[in-house]
Amino acid sequence: MQDKLQDFGELGLGSRLKRLSDFMMKEIQLVYDAAHIDFDPYLFPIFKVIIDQKQATTTDIQEALHYTQPAITQALKKLMDKKLVTYKTDPIDKRKKIFKLSKKGSSLHKQMIPLWEIMDQQVKWLTEGSTTSLIKHINHLENQLKEKSLHQRILETYNR
Repeated sequence: MQDKLQDFGELGLGSRLKRLSDFMMKEIQLVYDAAHIDFDPYLFPIFKVIIDQKQATTTDIQEALHYTQPAITQALKKLMDKKLVTYKTDPIDKRKKIFKLSKKGSSLHKQMIPLWEIMDQQVKWLTEGSTTSLIKHINHLENQLKEKSLHQRILETYNR
């Protein structure tokens, strides 16, 4: 059956991007599960900002990602529940919390680096194209993912 969202052209763009985002998150979760890594791909952006900045406040994260404060707070709580990040209170402004990776978070990060490199490589391969139309490019990406899923592409390379 023909994909009706593709038939909608530009009118279906938001719905297609949402569907594609949900699909990508599910695929990456399959990769983490197959690699026995207890991590939620939705937490990646905040986890990565903390990694890159060595330590970050919620304001730093908000400025970096343009996420809402409640979304950041919720993700940080999940990262703390998993014991991947810790925080200390800012000595100057006691209202501020400064987040950094815990030992467990640092260890997990080291374990994830090779996977992230492969993920980056596979997504680049899927998203590089010569088309000038975003819709045509999304068509190409979706068609490639129907041929072979993202998690299969990543795990084939990771398991070599």
